[in-house]
Amino acid sequence: MNPVSGAGRMGDDGTPRASVVIQWPRLGPYYKARSSAAFYELTAAGIKVVVLETASLDDTYAWEKDDGATPFERFVVLPGKIYERISLMESWRGMRTLLERINPLVVFIHGYSTYDAWSALAWCKLHNRPAILMSDSKYDDTERVWWKEWLKGKVVGQFKAALIAGSLQRIYMEELGMRPERIFDGFDAVDNDFFWEGAERARRNPVNYRSLAGLESPVPFFLASARFVKLKNLDGLLRAYAQYRRVMTATSERIPPWRLVILGDGAERKALEHLVHSEGIQGASFPGFLQIGELPIYYGLARVFVHPAFKDTWGLVVNEAMAAGLPVLVSKRCGCAPDLVSEGANGYTFAPDDLSTMTDLMVRVSSGHVDLQSMSIASRNLIKEWGLKRFVQGLIGALQVALQEERVILKFR
Repeated sequence: MNPVSGAGRMGDDGTPRASVVIQWPRLGPYYKARSSAAFYELTAAGIKVVVLETASLDDTYAWEKDDGATPFERFVVLPGKIYERISLMESWRGMRTLLERINPLVVFIHGYSTYDAWSALAWCKLHNRPAILMSDSKYDDTERVWWKEWLKGKVVGQFKAALIAGSLQRIYMEELGMRPERIFDGFDAVDNDFFWEGAERARRNPVNYRSLAGLESPVPFFLASARFVKLKNLDGLLRAYAQYRRVMTATSERIPPWRLVILGDGAERKALEHLVHSEGIQGASFPGFLQIGELPIYYGLARVFVHPAFKDTWGLVVNEAMAAGLPVLVSKRCGCAPDLVSEGANGYTFAPDDLSTMTDLMVRVSSGHVDLQSMSIASRNLIKEWGLKRFVQGLIGALQVALQEERVILKFR
């Protein structure tokens, strides 16, 4: 046996010998937090963590470019390139060059259907190195075709283990042929402490943030955060919210309606603004896309979070909201719903095309008919089990399984 432990795998200079690569399309703030958590745990076991990001930029997310220091060693496979526009040959050449230089023991690969994932997997097969899949795909993400699923199963079969998001993702991974004992959850995690601490700072001094867009008024508000694309169903949310205001105005209890703040940006912004104008929807605002440092302020000052998506593989915004202590209203089509929403305890689920139920839930939570404080506590307690610790535990579990055939023993704290 070849033990990998703090004593057995350190070099003469006290640095780890064996390397594990974690590959991401681009090192956004969520991936950085997960990689850092993995770094601290694996380094203690004598394993060096090296992070590869495929490209410096992407067309999907407006994250600021982060060239700051990281605890882990970090390389960009294709510096200056935009992720969605790279070719297969570019990806293969860049990935091969860096992996040859690093010569990792294992490679964690983000996804199984992109050029960079194929390139990293091909390198692993050529060099007889275990590859571990990281995925949050579930069956109903898109219309499935049998022959494509068959081919996908063949690709998934090349991985030694999988780190997936939750229960729906586990079901799909098993359908693709991965054995249950090789599947570990916790992939989709955020830094819970970051969101809680930022939210608490905002709650202690709300007046300090009244100059920010959408926070000018002390009137309570629902919060949503998403890319402005059709699948996020933000037009449906606005229509349900318009009906909510009508119901609250007509009720004999005369409870003032809450506002609605929708964070984000994208191709549907003009259409959503036109809907608000044409339908005369009052109380709705669009502060725009926010970098991660500003998000906890909005979570901290909101009362309830709403995520109405038609399709979402997981929904990290729900993690963020719960970490900040918010009750949540979540579409049943979101991959996180079965794992993160305890019906009636920390929130409610609804069918995204059922606008009347969405309206009814907004009325219920804003009318004093539920204990929002208890729901807040329930959210925090539940999300504690789905934080960075779970990601690291899942990563280690997958790593141990993948290395069993290599007769390598991992010893962790």
